[in-house]
Amino acid sequence: MDTSSAVSAPHLVLLISLHLHCQPLVWAAMDSCYDDEGVPNRCMPKFENVAFNRTVEVSNVCGSPSEEYCMQTGSTRSCHYCDALDPQLNHNSSLLTDFHRNDELTWWQSQSMFYGVQHPNSVNLTLHLGKAFDLTYVRLKFHTSRPESFAIYKRTEEAGPWLPYQYYSASCKETYGKDTKGYIRPGDDERTALCTDEFSDISPLSGGNVAFSTLEGRPSAYKFDRSIVLQEWVTATDLLITLNRINTFGDEVFKDVNVLRSYFYAISDFSVGGRCKCNGHASECVEGEHGALLCSCQHHTVGDDCQRCHPFYQDRPWARATGDSANECLKCNCSGRSEECVFDTEQYRSTGSGGRCVSCRDNTDGPHCERCRENHHRESSQEPCLPCNCDINGSVSLQCDDEGRCVCRVGVAGEKCDKCQAGFHSLGPGGCRPCECNPSGTVGDCSTLDGRCHCKANVEGQGCDRCKPGFFNLQHGNPEGCQPCFCFGHSLACTSSGHYAAVNITSDFNEDQDGWVGEFFGGQEYPLLWKEGEVYLLPLSEEDIGFYKAPEKFLGHHAHSYGQLLSITFTSETPELLPDDVTIILQGSGITLSADLSPQRVLQHDPGLTPQHAFIVRLHENERSFKPSLSAFEFQHLLYNLTAVRISNAGGHNYTSQLAEVSLTSALISSGLANPPAPWVESCSCPHGFTGQFCERCAPGFTWEVPGKGPLSTCVPCNCHQHGTCHPETGACDCSDFTAGMTCERCLDGYYGNALIGTPGDCQPCPCPGHSSCAQIAVTGQVVCTNCPPGQTGMRCQMCEDGYYGDPLGQSGAIRPCVRCNCNGNVDFNALGVCDHVTGQCLKCLGHTEGDHCERCQRGFYGDALSQTAGQKCKSCSCNPAGTTGRVNECHPQSGDCQCLGHVTGRDCGHCEVGFFNLQPGIGCERCRCNPIGSSSVLCHQISGQCLCRTGVEGTLCDSCRMGFFGFSSQGCRACNCDPMGSVSMQCHNNGTCPCRQGFVGYKCDQCELNYFHNRDTHQCEECPVCYGLVKKQAERLRTRLQDLEKLLAHFDCRGRFGKQHHMLKYHIAKLYGHEHQREDTLPNALEDFLAFQEAREAFIKQFSVMEGSTGRLVAQLHGITSALNCSISMTEEEEQERRKDEGSRSVCQTFTDTALMMRASQKRLKQATADLDNVLIPVELESGPNKWNIMVNDSQVLMKRHRETADHIEAIASSAVRASKQSFALLMDLLQDNSTEEYIRNLTEQITHMQQQKDNLTVQVNDTVAKHQALEEEAAALTLALANVTSSLHQLALTDASSSPRAQLNQTQPPNRTAEQQKDNLTVQVNDTVAKHQALEEEAAALTLALANVTSSLHQLALTDASSSPRAQLNQTQPPNRTAEWGGEELLEQTKELDQQLQTKDDLISKIRSEVEPLRQTVNKKLEMAGGISELQAQTQETKVLALASVVSGKEVESEAISLHREFENMAREWPRRQAQTKAAMKKVKPLEEKVLADVRKRVSHIKEILDPALENCSLSSSTTKEAERKAHAAVKESKATLSLAKNTRTASAQLSSHVDSALQQLAEHELLTDKAKSQITSEPEVSLTGVKEDMEAAKLQLEAYSATLTDLISKIDDSVPLERFDQILNETSRRLSMLRGSVESPTLSSKIQRLQSAAKEQQSRLSLIEQDLQEIREERDSLRDITLNLPQSCPKATETGKA
Repeated sequence: MDTSSAVSAPHLVLLISLHLHCQPLVWAAMDSCYDDEGVPNRCMPKFENVAFNRTVEVSNVCGSPSEEYCMQTGSTRSCHYCDALDPQLNHNSSLLTDFHRNDELTWWQSQSMFYGVQHPNSVNLTLHLGKAFDLTYVRLKFHTSRPESFAIYKRTEEAGPWLPYQYYSASCKETYGKDTKGYIRPGDDERTALCTDEFSDISPLSGGNVAFSTLEGRPSAYKFDRSIVLQEWVTATDLLITLNRINTFGDEVFKDVNVLRSYFYAISDFSVGGRCKCNGHASECVEGEHGALLCSCQHHTVGDDCQRCHPFYQDRPWARATGDSANECLKCNCSGRSEECVFDTEQYRSTGSGGRCVSCRDNTDGPHCERCRENHHRESSQEPCLPCNCDINGSVSLQCDDEGRCVCRVGVAGEKCDKCQAGFHSLGPGGCRPCECNPSGTVGDCSTLDGRCHCKANVEGQGCDRCKPGFFNLQHGNPEGCQPCFCFGHSLACTSSGHYAAVNITSDFNEDQDGWVGEFFGGQEYPLLWKEGEVYLLPLSEEDIGFYKAPEKFLGHHAHSYGQLLSITFTSETPELLPDDVTIILQGSGITLSADLSPQRVLQHDPGLTPQHAFIVRLHENERSFKPSLSAFEFQHLLYNLTAVRISNAGGHNYTSQLAEVSLTSALISSGLANPPAPWVESCSCPHGFTGQFCERCAPGFTWEVPGKGPLSTCVPCNCHQHGTCHPETGACDCSDFTAGMTCERCLDGYYGNALIGTPGDCQPCPCPGHSSCAQIAVTGQVVCTNCPPGQTGMRCQMCEDGYYGDPLGQSGAIRPCVRCNCNGNVDFNALGVCDHVTGQCLKCLGHTEGDHCERCQRGFYGDALSQTAGQKCKSCSCNPAGTTGRVNECHPQSGDCQCLGHVTGRDCGHCEVGFFNLQPGIGCERCRCNPIGSSSVLCHQISGQCLCRTGVEGTLCDSCRMGFFGFSSQGCRACNCDPMGSVSMQCHNNGTCPCRQGFVGYKCDQCELNYFHNRDTHQCEECPVCYGLVKKQAERLRTRLQDLEKLLAHFDCRGRFGKQHHMLKYHIAKLYGHEHQREDTLPNALEDFLAFQEAREAFIKQFSVMEGSTGRLVAQLHGITSALNCSISMTEEEEQERRKDEGSRSVCQTFTDTALMMRASQKRLKQATADLDNVLIPVELESGPNKWNIMVNDSQVLMKRHRETADHIEAIASSAVRASKQSFALLMDLLQDNSTEEYIRNLTEQITHMQQQKDNLTVQVNDTVAKHQALEEEAAALTLALANVTSSLHQLALTDASSSPRAQLNQTQPPNRTAEQQKDNLTVQVNDTVAKHQALEEEAAALTLALANVTSSLHQLALTDASSSPRAQLNQTQPPNRTAEWGGEELLEQTKELDQQLQTKDDLISKIRSEVEPLRQTVNKKLEMAGGISELQAQTQETKVLALASVVSGKEVESEAISLHREFENMAREWPRRQAQTKAAMKKVKPLEEKVLADVRKRVSHIKEILDPALENCSLSSSTTKEAERKAHAAVKESKATLSLAKNTRTASAQLSSHVDSALQQLAEHELLTDKAKSQITSEPEVSLTGVKEDMEAAKLQLEAYSATLTDLISKIDDSVPLERFDQILNETSRRLSMLRGSVESPTLSSKIQRLQSAAKEQQSRLSLIEQDLQEIREERDSLRDITLNLPQSCPKATETGKA
């Protein structure tokens, strides 16, 4: 066998192994461990044959003794000798690792099989490397044939176990227990040794190689740096080769000596490829001190294999260097205070730094010596740590901070915690003790030595915790501690009242001015200007800017606000405009107080909020800002009766700020709400003679000494001369004994005598009628009546006065008292003889009255003569002669209503009814004829008849559009908005199109005509040059020919209507452009006409369907109206008779019924018309022959007749429908103009008023019933409570032990026929008695319980003495010395019986009480039912009210629905011609679109390719133009903003002299609204070409420049001392031009054009990018083809030419 071919396969394996494993390692072999910049990287020793010249220990070697061996050479066998003693013939182990040469082979050889070298005996070869190596391969070259089985083992440490590396065997399973040619899958243990039979064949007989690659077949070989398993797998310190079985030919079984001597092991070369293992941290290995091989470690690593970090480089864990990272060891950070550290795994996991320093110097500690040791400190990291020296008593711990400050206990201070803190005293082992001072009453802190407190001025006590006499309400915020007692100066003893809660009196101006007004010098008051959340006051002059005057809620009794805060808030647009000072003035009790306030500081203003300044002042005498200074009593006296609060108009000079909020803290009596208490309200202890919480009233029997001083006055005893008590405030006595006067110093009227004597009989009754007053003459003692009854006179009032009649003393018969003559107030009682003294007849009536009692008005007058009001007396009729049918002095005597002509109203018939005007004598008023479409109401002016027109409508009847408006409709008229440059007039046509000047076209004349262009200088459309005119003339000639042809065809129109033919101009132009020489073929054929008629018929059917739907909706609405009016379309005769009773609603129902019937008939006709149209068949005849002119004419004549008949039938149906619609419209108009609905609504309103009155009466009754019901409920509650108390008491009595007899209680009860009130009183008495008895019984029960417990314990003891006898015998035999147990048992039995009797008695009593209470409960239930009935009646009243309101609403809905129906008919009539025209136009456009659109699209697509380059140029030009326009637009906006701000300043200046600023601002707002409306009306234009956009941009640019020049002129005019009188005119012009400028700049058309231009530019840019990409690809393909052509061999062209030949 060829030796070279046998070796090639192992060499291939070896090369692959070296490629997989050695290549990543060779990259850094023998490299420096640091690069040129000093950055560490992976480094490794050189790759070498580590077995070279190393001694291999072998277990067997030939030559001892000398022996003969034979070599297997195939056919021959050569034999030799091996002698260990002969250097030329020995084959020892040193020859395994010597220099190997193929020409001079040396080998190691074992003994032959003759000496037993064969399985199971093995031969071992051991190689000691002396150090760990990373092995790449192991190679054995055999001098004989390769063994049948051998294995490679490794060891990673001295005296460690041998680990299998690789097995080679032709019998893997039998020899090693391994599968042949096994492999390792990903995830398996990669340290598994494999077995292979690849090198176990007997051939070659010599020179066979075995190469073992350590990483071959290992899945993680390509991830070696990250595989710890493979790193360990390639590591070895020793290798062991175990040769187990020799390969033979099988002839050894014959035991031939020569055969056995030919089988032995011989290895010529043993090489191991690898590197000294240094884990990537050394580039070489050197010999150590003891001759051992060591790594020359770098990267701060140490160890034989650089397997650990340097002792001071432990900041991160040691790691093997990889290609990505050198993983050098990092130096420990010990802050320069230690040279020792250890690696701390936990520290590294938590902080990322694992080096923990040890033996830190300078009293430092920590992983990096970064901190001081415990109880040490330092100020900076460069300084050594010093002891803290913290005080052991005052410190929490002995550790201090960086500056040496110790952490002190509570109350301890000082850097070393060696003294007490403010507020603490007496430093000791527990620290400092807190001061026991009340902080509210203390000034500063207590003494740190003894804890003594320093009290405020009005505070006293050991702990300064109570107020001095005369003071109360100890508060921390009070500088004097306590508040002085006010008590109106009557007491010095007071406390805080617990019955008051704090409230805020606030004005936030969110809804209105809240009662605030402005006040100027002289007391002039003006209303404030209000805006939500603020008010402001315009100054009256420069000197008089005014004050804000507070409303009533801030005035009056506000003593409860003493010591509290008054807050005033101003707001403005910017913080700079807020006021810096505000003056407040308080007036009350004759005292005036003022204060100048400064705003509160704001630390940081939120820019999102409105700037504000708050001015806060405390209403206290110690507030320094108040002038003059007052005492506490004077200050509270002022607040007791606060009469005025004024706030200066801060910012009034320049309108910079507004008043936003005013808030005053006060107190009210607490109502249980969650308001904070008000401890500043006092409760006084009053002296004798005073009472009330504040000693503000006098006690009974006392009164104010000076009533004018009010509560400030002293209370003095009453002086009523023993005739009664006095009023505590006024001192007026409540007199008795028929006395009167402030002090009862005189007798009552009707009595006489001396009241000052002080006896009950001082005053006697007067002998006068009705006990009227009298006087006693002192000399004679005669009594004279001084105050006779009204109408009487005389010494004893014996006769009647003038104006009265009667016989008071019966001198002429029976006694008749004097009564006043009843003239109903229509006489002058100061005159004499106004009535008869006997009969009482009135003789002198006044005020145009007459009658015995002046009880009626005279003829020609009306009114109520009995009324007591002069304005409602008799007045003249004064009927209007123009509107009256009768005489001018004839009217209704009560109401004064005159007899009016038709449609005339008013009491005096002086004006027309609603909807009428032009009052004429003898005729009346005529109806308003307002156009229902153009007017917004049916009303008109009473005299002129002018109607209320809608927007854009004018005329007396609102029947036409204004100049500049069009589109007369129910929404008014729309503005024409004609372009002023291109329109002849600003008035447009009915369809909104404007009349254009020559050269202008478009709906608004804003575009140039064909063959015209826009001149930027003149802003006019000028005609294009002559060359364009030639084309135009040619087109006009063609158009003329087509028009002539259409006129000719009009005579043969199939529709039978001359002059109504469809306009086919576009169709003919399209045909002429496509087929110039086709003549009769261009005419439409019969099929086209048939399709047109089909479309017309479908349009008619759709239109009639819409009309039918509208009619249906109208019928439904009319049905709803009749239902709301309780009308019925199909009503019976009986219902009709009942309906006729109501004359007011009969005509309304009749009208609506007729209208509904008419609408139903119209609906049926429309349905019939729709059906007829749907059934119409339009015949058509199509000829298959050529389309000739004569055939077409004949066919068209036949079809014309048929279609004419069909059209006539359709027209008749449509006319019928239109007539029905017009008739319905007329009925609706009559209904709208009729006033019967208004009368019906008026009647409903009166009924509602009547029902409202009934509801009020029912409400009064309900309230009375509810009051009675509440009284009954209170009685029932009292009875129920009493019953519950009795029941609970009785129940408790039944459960306790009692000795009293219940019979006495039953005997004391009242009979059952007493009233509920008596029963309640009796029950109350019984309950009280029962409770008292119950308490006595409880005491007895307690004593019994104690005795029973004693007996029970005694019995228990007795039961335990003798267990053999029964308990009863024990109880009988037990005899205590004092027989207590026996006596207790008998007494207990007796009491038990008594308790049973009492329980039975109590049960009987409870049953009796329940029977008595049951009637009361029934009575209460009946009352509750009555109240429920009243509630139901009230609910029914409410429902009636709701029903009435619903009726009114229904009436309004009827009116609105009728108006909407009228509008719908108007819209239908107006839309009919337009839709008919649309139908005709649609019939024209279908076929031309089908024939021409696709062809045009194809042409344009090809055309676009030709204009791409010009489009790109236009794009760049348009882009630059756009940027220029944007820049100019921004500049114009800036100029307009500057002009606007200048205009605002000018407006502010002119506002001080003229009041027309508001009108100017209003006009500016109106212009802005008009601008917005114009924007909304601008329609979006279709897509335009780039050239058109560019022209529009240029025009906008010119217009912007013009506006800029105008604004410049305006600013120069404003700057040039323009008179103030012209400011209004300038502002108006500025507003108008700014509106025009804003409309131009913010035009949606311009914005859309710019956006389209930008989008077109982007699109073209993207296309350019695509084209560039295509070009680049083409260039690359071209270059590629060029390279291919250049690289083609020269024979190719010849071959090609040959092939061609």
